[in-house]
Amino acid sequence: AVVSTQSTGGMSGVYKVCFSNKFSKVTSKTVFMDVYVDNGVYDEDKESVDDASLQIGLGNLNKQVDNIKSMLFKIQVQLQLSKAQRNKDQKIQNNNKIRVDRWSMVQCAFMLLMASVQVYLLKQLFKEDKQAKRTQAAKI
Repeated sequence: AVVSTQSTGGMSGVYKVCFSNKFSKVTSKTVFMDVYVDNGVYDEDKESVDDASLQIGLGNLNKQVDNIKSMLFKIQVQLQLSKAQRNKDQKIQNNNKIRVDRWSMVQCAFMLLMASVQVYLLKQLFKEDKQAKRTQAAKI
């Protein structure tokens, strides 16, 4: 489940987030949590007023640099999310592989046990009793 919250209050301090495993205590859960903090303060208005044409050129340049910084930050966030998703998928894949391998080993051991029981029962079915042979030999 994706939970998105946004707080515009100016509360500073340490925040705590608690997660619970009440749904299923049998299996472990992996929780990914991303926190992005943006104070919304940008330094566009701190330019010196020496030359009007230089001011306009620097203003445009600063806007472009800020735009590039913003795009790079978004790209970095997407890369981090992609990496977290890949790591989560790889962990799930490894856990599933281990579970399948163990279950296959149990099934193979069970099949070998059943094969040996069947061989034993077939031998018992066709086994001739020694006393039955003696009684037949005595009759002849």
